[in-house]
Amino acid sequence: MKKKGMVFALIFAFLICAVPMQTKADMKELPAAQYCSVVIPESFKVTDVPGMYVNEHYPLESANITYGVKTLPEDRVLTNAQKVAGESESASEVDIRYDELTKDMYDEIMKENYEALYGDGIGYTIENFEDIQKDGFPGYHIVSSFTPEGSQMIHQETFILLSQNRVFTVVYSRAEDDDFTEAFAQSIESIHVIRKNR
Repeated sequence: MKKKGMVFALIFAFLICAVPMQTKADMKELPAAQYCSVVIPESFKVTDVPGMYVNEHYPLESANITYGVKTLPEDRVLTNAQKVAGESESASEVDIRYDELTKDMYDEIMKENYEALYGDGIGYTIENFEDIQKDGFPGYHIVSSFTPEGSQMIHQETFILLSQNRVFTVVYSRAEDDDFTEAFAQSIESIHVIRKNR
């Protein structure tokens, strides 16, 4: 059962990193980021999945941390004919924008994705959704939980940090009986976004 916790966190991280986005003027005004740093607790080890760390007692304890980076597309340079034809300068033609993410949008995306993967009735709930600032970069702090069929409740704490050129996602996941609150809190305090030198 605890192995499922890691699978859910992994899928969650990929879903967040794969959420399509279209840049807009507000995002372009943000500072560019070189990278986002986070200290992973000593008791966690690297897995075969890039950006995923599991605790040393896995699979007995399913707590894990995932880290993802999405590089944002740069706008295209349009010819006059393309402009007249109404083509967009944006390299992405999708509707969801990280910089306009709301609790309701996030809830809908995650419920839809989880239910498509695992069926109805997982009880996905957002307990907290707030705008944050980290090192001068805006983002979101999201606390959520869900209960897959035949498993215990999974608690997740997600940080999505926005920059002009990248979106960083760090997700902390644990099962109901995993006690990693202090280790996660220390790791969360270590999250920093480093500006890109111009």
